[in-house]
Amino acid sequence: MRAPDRLAQLLGSWRADAILAAGIALGTILYEAAAGLLHGANNLLETGCGLAIIACVVPRRRYPRAAALAAAGGLALASLGNLSPLPASPLVVIFLLAYSLGTADGLGWSILALAGLGAGTQLANGITVFNPFIVVGTVGPFGLGLVMRSRRALTRQLAARGAELEAERELFAAEAVRYERARIARELHDIVAHCISVMVIQAGAGQRLVGQDPALAAEAFDAICQAVGQAESEIGRLVELLEHDHGPRGIDGIRLVDELVARAGAAGLAVTCRLRGSADGMPEQVSQAAYRVVQESLTNALKHAPGAPVDVVIAEAGGRLEVSVANGPPTAPPSGLERTGGGRGLAGMRERVRACGGELTVGPLDDGGWQVLARLPRAPHQAQTSPGF
Repeated sequence: MRAPDRLAQLLGSWRADAILAAGIALGTILYEAAAGLLHGANNLLETGCGLAIIACVVPRRRYPRAAALAAAGGLALASLGNLSPLPASPLVVIFLLAYSLGTADGLGWSILALAGLGAGTQLANGITVFNPFIVVGTVGPFGLGLVMRSRRALTRQLAARGAELEAERELFAAEAVRYERARIARELHDIVAHCISVMVIQAGAGQRLVGQDPALAAEAFDAICQAVGQAESEIGRLVELLEHDHGPRGIDGIRLVDELVARAGAAGLAVTCRLRGSADGMPEQVSQAAYRVVQESLTNALKHAPGAPVDVVIAEAGGRLEVSVANGPPTAPPSGLERTGGGRGLAGMRERVRACGGELTVGPLDDGGWQVLARLPRAPHQAQTSPGF
C-alpha cells in the first residue's frame, strides 16, 4: 500500500482520534502546569473533567451520541471549577463531537444529543453568560456533518449503481459471447451437414458402382471432391467474416442457389429450381438467409426423403422474398442419414429468418411430403444490421 493510502486509512480510523486526543490532553496539562493551575481541588476537578471530555473524541465515530452525552456530563461537572471562560481545548472536542452527530444516522436522536452537548457547554461557560461560540461551535459543525452524511450516502448510491452497471455489462458480454457462439455453430452446421450428406450419398453410390460402371463411380467420387471443396470454400468465407468485421463480404446467396441445386441433383436428388421476379438489390443478409434455407432444406430432403422430387421456388412479390422448398414422400430406401445431426437445423433456420425480420413456416403436405416456406423482407431497413453469412 502506498504511503498516501496508508495515511488516508489512518486518518479515517479511531487511531487518528486517539492520537489527536492524546495530543490535546498533553497540551492541556502542559499549559495548566505552566500557568500554575494544577493545584487546588476545584482546579484539579476541572482538569480531570477536561481530560475526560477530551477522551470522548476516541469513540466519536462509532458511538457519536454516547460520546456527546458523556462530554456534556463532563462539561456540566466542570462548571464546578474555577476557570472561566471555558478553555480552548474542550471547545475543539465539542466541535468534533457536534460534527460526528451530524454524520450519524437517526437525525432525531442526534438532535437531542446535540441539545445535551450545547446545554453542558453552556453550564461550563456559565449559566448567565451568553457565548455565541456555543451556537457556532455546535450547530455549525452539526450542519456540516449533515452535508457530509448526504454526500456519503450519495457516494454509496453511486457506487452501488456502478456495481449494478458493471454486473449488467458482464451479463451483456456473456450473452453476446453466447449468441456469437450459437451463430458460429449454426453456420458450421449448415455448411458441414449439407456437404457431409452429399458425400455420404455419393460415397455409397460410388461403392456400388465400382464393379458395375467405373465411369459413373468416378463421377460420384468427383462429386465428393466438389462437395469437400465447396465446404472448404464456405468455411474460409466464414473465417474471413469472423476475422474482419468490415472486410470482404460474401457472395450473393441467391446466385449460389443454382450451384447448390446442381450439387444436390448430382447426389441423386430430383430437384428443380425456379426464380420468379427479380432478386437484384436484395440485402446481403436476406440473400444469405435464403441460401441457407435452401441448403438446409435440401440437406433434410437428402436425409429423410430419399428419391422424392424436390421443388425450390424463389419468388419476389409485394416487397418480400418468399423461399419455398417442397418435397414429396420418399420413394427410395432409407439413406441411413436420417439418424444423423443434432436436430439444430430447423431451429437454426428459424433464428436466421427471424434475424432478418421474416417468418418461417415448416410442416407436412397433404401428399405426405414436406414444405419449408420462408418469407423475408426485401427492403434493407426491415432487416437487422448484424451481418449474416
